[in-house]
Amino acid sequence: MNKYKKLGKNIALITIGNFASKILSFFLIPFYTAVLTTAEYGTADLMTTTINLVSPFFTLLISEAIMRFALEKEKDKSQVFMIGILTTLVGFGCMLLFSPAVLLMDSIKPYYWLFISYYFASTLHLVVSQFVKGIEKVTVYSLSGVFQTLIFILLNFIFLLGLKIGVTGYLLALIISNLLTVIFLWIGAGLNHYLLSLKKLDKKLAMEMFKYSIPMIPNSISWWVSNSSDKYILTFFAGVGLTGIYSVSQKIPSLFATISTIFMGAWQISAVEDFGSEQSKKFYSNVYRKYSSMNIILVSTLIYGTKILAKILFSKDFYSAWKFTPVLVLAFLFNAMASFLGSIYTSAKKTRMLFISTIIAALANIIANFLMIPLWGAMGAGIATLLSYFLVWLIRLWDTRKIIKLSLNLKKDILSYLLLIMQICVMCMEIKHYYIWMIAIWMVLVILHREAILVILNMVTEKIKK
Repeated sequence: MNKYKKLGKNIALITIGNFASKILSFFLIPFYTAVLTTAEYGTADLMTTTINLVSPFFTLLISEAIMRFALEKEKDKSQVFMIGILTTLVGFGCMLLFSPAVLLMDSIKPYYWLFISYYFASTLHLVVSQFVKGIEKVTVYSLSGVFQTLIFILLNFIFLLGLKIGVTGYLLALIISNLLTVIFLWIGAGLNHYLLSLKKLDKKLAMEMFKYSIPMIPNSISWWVSNSSDKYILTFFAGVGLTGIYSVSQKIPSLFATISTIFMGAWQISAVEDFGSEQSKKFYSNVYRKYSSMNIILVSTLIYGTKILAKILFSKDFYSAWKFTPVLVLAFLFNAMASFLGSIYTSAKKTRMLFISTIIAALANIIANFLMIPLWGAMGAGIATLLSYFLVWLIRLWDTRKIIKLSLNLKKDILSYLLLIMQICVMCMEIKHYYIWMIAIWMVLVILHREAILVILNMVTEKIKK
C-alpha cells in the first residue's frame, strides 16, 4: 500500500475512535462545570495529573516499547506482549509500596484507594491498547475509544447527576470505563493467543525493550513538568479554585490536542517504515509541511472562536478561563510539532535527545512559573507553558538534522507564528473591532498555506467519495 494512503487510512480509522470519543468528552465540559465546584474540579485534575507523573517510574514506560517492537515483523509478538504485561504488574506492586506518600497531599488524601485503583486501570489499559495498535489492529483500537467514551459518559450521568457523589463519582467512572475497555480490547484483538508461560520469556528481548523505554522516562517526566507543574505552583500561590479555572481553560486547547493525538497515533505506524532512506526523507518532509499548515490554520480558528466556545462550554464560575485559552492553544501547536520531530528519535531508536530537549524545557518552565505566576497568576502559567513547548520544538528542529535533514519552509512558518501571536494579543487585549482584526489575520494565514489546505481537502474529498 502507498505510504500516504496507509497513513490516510490509519488517520481515518483512529479518527473514528479518538475524535468521536474526545468530542463527546469535550461536550461534557458544561456538565462538569455545572455539577462540580472549581475546587472539586481542581482536585480531580490534580489526581489524574499526579498519576501521569508517577506512572512512568513504575511502568518503565514499557507501553512505548510495546508499540515500537510490535511493529517490527521479525519480533515475536507474544514475547513483546507478555514482557509489557509483566512489567506493568510488577510496577503496580512497587507503586503500592510507595503509595502512602500520596497521603501527604491533603486534597488527594480522602481519595487514596480511588487513586490506587485508577493508577492500575489506566496503566493496564495503556499497555493493552498500545499493543493492539502495534499489531496494527487499528479498527479494534479505534472502536475501543468509542466504547470507552460511551461507558464513561453513562457512568458520569449515573454517579454525578443521579447519585451526586462528586469527585468520587468522576473517578469511579474513569476506573470502570478503563477496565471495561481492557476487556473490549482483549476480546476484540484476541489477545489470549499472545499469552505465554513466564518461564519462556526472552530476557534478551526484555533488556532490549527496557534499553529503548527507560531513557524515555526523563523525557516523559519533563513533558509532565511542562504540562502540569504549573497547576501545583498555581495552587501554592493562588489556591485550588484558580487551579480549577486554569484546568478548564485547557479544555479548548485539548480539542486541538485531540486532533494532534489522532495524527500522531497513525503517524507512529508509518514513521517506522523504511526509515532513513531517501524516500522516507521526502515522506517526512512532505508530511511535516502539511501537518504544520493544518495546525496553524486550526490554531488560528480556535483562537478566533475562543469566546464563543467558552460561552457554550463554561458555566458562569468558570467563564473567566477563556482569557488563558489563546496562549495555551498556541503552546499546544509547538507541542504538536515537537512531538512530530520526536518521532524521528523513536524511529531511529535514538531517544537520548528526547530527554535532553525536554529536560531543558522543563527547567525553563519551572523557573518561568515561579517568576510569572506571582505576577500574572494563571496567565503567567500559560505563558510559561508556551515558552517551554517552543523551546522543545526549537531544540529538536535543530538537532534532528543530524539524523534526517527535513526540507521545510521555515520562513513561512515563522511568519505564521508571528501572526498567531498578533491574533492572541488582539484577542486578549480586546481592542476595538478585535473580531475584524482576527478574521483578517485568519484570512492571511489561509492564503499563506493555501497549497497545503487544497491538498488536504482533496484527500478528504476523495476518501468521502470512496
